[in-house]
Amino acid sequence: MRFVTYTHPDDGERVGVLDGDLIHALEPGLRLLDLLGDDGERLGAAGRRALADPRQVRKAGDVTLRAPIPQPPTVRDFMTFEQHVEGVAKLTDPQATIPPQWYEAPAFYFTNPYAIIGPDEPVPIAPGSTAFDLELEVAAVIGRPGTSLTPEQAEAHIAGYT
Repeated sequence: MRFVTYTHPDDGERVGVLDGDLIHALEPGLRLLDLLGDDGERLGAAGRRALADPRQVRKAGDVTLRAPIPQPPTVRDFMTFEQHVEGVAKLTDPQATIPPQWYEAPAFYFTNPYAIIGPDEPVPIAPGSTAFDLELEVAAVIGRPGTSLTPEQAEAHIAGYT
């Protein structure tokens, strides 16, 4: 199931399941964040209920899609592309190369969860700006707690991608 968060003038902000070009709304007041934390059963059950109820359906083109989790509690941004890491290193030293440690444990940083923008939302640009740069990211949404996991164990903790 593909879950979305959207706004509509008649509904305010809602969460729904995208099915083709239709969005089946979940119960009012639910956030995707509220449905995470277990093995995915709450999220799956909410999605199945929404798909079974034809009363709360909107056309995808009639809503504004937001980020699935508009203000996540935390965001970690990993530097996973060699070209990007090399470019950042060369900002301080034109002869720099990628540190060998990066291949063992890619670097990440905490980024601003309030800067998350959905696909239909305008990107704010500061007044007076003469240049603008943005990044498009792929996110793995972690759906339940875990520490010191193997890659195989970690995969079971991923609720979805956006």
